[in-house]
Amino acid sequence: MTLAKNCNQHVAGSGKLGALLILASMASVSQAASLTEQQMLEQEANERIAEFSQTLKGQLQAAIKQGGLPNAVSVCKSVAPAITAQNSKQGWTLARTSLRVRNSDNTPDAWELAQLQKFEAIQSSGQQSVDKPIVASEYIVNGDNTEFRYMKAIPTQELCLGCHGSNINPELSALINTTYPDDKAINFALGDIRGAFSLQKVISDPVSPMTAKP
Repeated sequence: MTLAKNCNQHVAGSGKLGALLILASMASVSQAASLTEQQMLEQEANERIAEFSQTLKGQLQAAIKQGGLPNAVSVCKSVAPAITAQNSKQGWTLARTSLRVRNSDNTPDAWELAQLQKFEAIQSSGQQSVDKPIVASEYIVNGDNTEFRYMKAIPTQELCLGCHGSNINPELSALINTTYPDDKAINFALGDIRGAFSLQKVISDPVSPMTAKP
């Protein structure tokens, strides 16, 4: 009698667990279905950014630990482009740009320039919470293609100041100027917008352009 009761309780418990799992699964599906295409693309872009940032930060920290900030310059020059290429996949193109670039190859195009200027205006207004990223996304129709474009501001962190701040070691500054003759990426303070990640992806089915969302 007791055994039968225990078995019934186990079956009932299993049934409740199964029902909870089904409800959780349905909630996840419902949440995914409720996301717009633009929101899903933004999620994908942020995944690319997170993977790039984590990898580059690890490489920089290791380089600095081994040989100081001069090694970090070498990583930015030779390793960062490779990490960028690794994360330009599944139809995405990833890049970094700024109003004050170190590498002239990263000079912003017209759309990027407009977003960077908006980012600076948002930052200056003080209306954006410091823990909320400044982003912009937009569909752009170009002939038969529709591109999704996304940008996310890069705040200046402590790790950046050694090479991008206002008190750079003279020997390091000389190395930077030799490596990047057109360098403008200095005199940043903690929390300044250092630049932005810029991603784009060609969408198969053309859609109507959508307003940028900083």
